Amino acid sequence: MKNILVAAGTSDNKRNFAVNFIQDYLTQKGIEATVTGKSIYEIEALDPSTDAVVVIGQPKFAIDVPKVDGTPFITKFGMETCCDQLIAAIQ
Repeated sequence: MKNILVAAGTSDNKRNFAVNFIQDYLTQKGIEATVTGKSIYEIEALDPSTDAVVVIGQPKFAIDVPKVDGTPFITKFGMETCCDQLIAAIQ
């Protein structure tokens, strides 16, 4: 099981939308993963169990796992492509 973090500097609604969309997309593709969301401003360091991060905003913490730009979850264009990049990063 993979652990995905959505680190967002946006509203709770947008962050939750991204978390739910990614979780549903991965489930439909048969990928077992736990997707959680946190405010980008509250993260000081990544949990060691994190396998990848979807970033919506400018992180102030070090990222030593695969990182995917989550801007499509703000614009609503290219969300599937973002998820496909995430899948490629965690496999």
